[in-house]
Amino acid sequence: KNLMNITFKLMNMTCEACSKLSKRALGKIPGVTSAEVDLASGLAKVEAEKDIPWNEIVDALSKVDKQAVKL
Repeated sequence: KNLMNITFKLMNMTCEACSKLSKRALGKIPGVTSAEVDLASGLAKVEAEKDIPWNEIVDALSKVDKQAVKL
């Protein structure tokens, strides 16, 4: 099965809780198989079994007060 990888930047990442909440929010998106969030760089990487529309990523993160920015 071909997995899609999406990497993007997360704004206002200030603490470990930020990365945990963001990771959990991304993991709830239908089709996402894994989500990694690096607090130091602010980079997030999502692996999915289908193409995830950008607005779904933005919506999921807005629920935890985070902003996603395309690289």
